[in-house]
Amino acid sequence: MLHAQRTASAPIDPVFWRRVLDEIREVLTAAGPVDGVYLPIHGAAAVLGQDGAEEQLVRLVREVVGPEAVLSASMDPHGNMSRELAGLLDLMTCHRFSPHTDNARSRERAVRNLLAVLDRGERPVTAWVRVPVLLPGERTSTDVEPGATVFGAVEPAIAEHDVLDAALFMGFAWADEARCHGTAVAVGWDADDALRCAERVARGYWDARERFDLVVDAAGTIDQAIDAALAAAPGGAPLLISDAGDNVTAGGSGDLTVALGALVERSAELGDRRALVAGLTDPAAVRLAASLGIGGSFRAALGAGDDARFAGPVPGEWTVARLIGPEDAPAAALLEGPVDVIVQAARTPFVAPGDPGYPPGLIRTPIWIEPSGYDLVVVKNGYLFPTQAAAAGSRFLAITPGPTDLDMDRLGYDRLQRPMFPFDRDAAVDLTPVLLDHQP
Repeated sequence: MLHAQRTASAPIDPVFWRRVLDEIREVLTAAGPVDGVYLPIHGAAAVLGQDGAEEQLVRLVREVVGPEAVLSASMDPHGNMSRELAGLLDLMTCHRFSPHTDNARSRERAVRNLLAVLDRGERPVTAWVRVPVLLPGERTSTDVEPGATVFGAVEPAIAEHDVLDAALFMGFAWADEARCHGTAVAVGWDADDALRCAERVARGYWDARERFDLVVDAAGTIDQAIDAALAAAPGGAPLLISDAGDNVTAGGSGDLTVALGALVERSAELGDRRALVAGLTDPAAVRLAASLGIGGSFRAALGAGDDARFAGPVPGEWTVARLIGPEDAPAAALLEGPVDVIVQAARTPFVAPGDPGYPPGLIRTPIWIEPSGYDLVVVKNGYLFPTQAAAAGSRFLAITPGPTDLDMDRLGYDRLQRPMFPFDRDAAVDLTPVLLDHQP
C-alpha cells in the first residue's frame, strides 16, 4: 500500500508526482475490481508547471476503477473544489471547523457516506456552485463570527433539505490557478433538494463576505507586534506573534527572517523580556548544533537559505541550549543569542504533541518546548492552533511579506477567474447551482 503524506510545502516536483501517480495506478490495478474508493486529500496540491493536481489524481483513479465504482473524498475547506473535480467524484466533504479539530470526523463522514451509497445501490446527484470569493483561513476561522455562523449553517441545511451531505470550500488563497475560489456542493438523492441546499450554503458565504476579518485581537507589521510586546508588563503568559507571511502550515518555507531580523535589531529594547522565534528552518544550523552539543557556541548567519527575497540571513553569536528530537539525529535545536531561536531541520509548526488541529501522525516529530518562560514567541503560522492558543496570554497577527502574505494585493495574481472578492467588490454574481454529470 502506498501512503504519501506531507505538511504544506512548495510545489511538488513533477517527476516525483508522476512516480506517485504510477504507483497508485499499480496498486489500484493489482487490487482488482473495487466497489468504492475513499480518498483523504487536502485539495490544494500544486505540481510545478502543472494545474489541477487533485483532478489528475482522481481522473487516474476513475480510469483504473471504472465508471461504476463510487469515489468519496474528504478534504480541507482550504482546498479547491473545481467543477471538474466535483464531477469526477461521487461524494465530497470537508472539515467544518477551522482550525480543523474535526478532521477525524470528516474522514469518518466520507467513509460512512461511501458505505451508505454502496448499500443503497443508487448513484447520488451533486449540485455545485462557484462562489467568487477567495479568502485565507485567517479571515474565515470558525472560532469567531461570521465564520462560526456561516460554517455552522451547513449541518442545518443538510437536515432541512434532506441531502446526504453538503460542504463549503474556501479555495486556496495562496495559489494562482483558475480553480481557486469558493465552492458550495450538496450531494443527495433528489436533484431539487440538492440544488436548494447548495444555493443556501453558497448564499450564506457570499452574503457574509464583507464581514470576514482577521480573526485576532491585534494585527499589523512586525514592528507593531514588537511594540505591543514592549508595552506589556514582563512576566505572565507570552504574547504569541504569528509571522503570517511565512506560514509553514500553508506552504511557507519557514526560513524567512523578517521577524527574526526585526527582533535582533531591536533586542536592546527588550530589556529583561525574553523573546523566542519558534522556529526557523535551517538544517545546516541544526547539524552544527548537534555536532557541538549542548553548551557549544558558534557564530553564524541563520535562515534565508531557500528564500532571501524579503530579508537576508541574520548573523549572531549562538549557544546551543537544547537539542530536540531523536538523540542520534535531532530535528531541531534551541539556540540562545540576542534572541532565542529554534532552528529546525524541516518545516514543522510549533505545536504541542497531539494538537487537535492536526490529524494523528501528520507531524511525526513535534517541535515544542514549553513557552511559559518567554514574554513573546514568534510562530510560523497564521491563526493559532489549539495548543498554541492555550499557551498564549495574548496574540498578534503580524502581516509580514512572504509567499503566504495576508496582504493579498501584494501577491500579484494573474490567473484567477475574475471578478473575485475581495479584489472586485461591486461585481454582479450568479449563485445558481448546476447539477453535475458524473460520467468520467
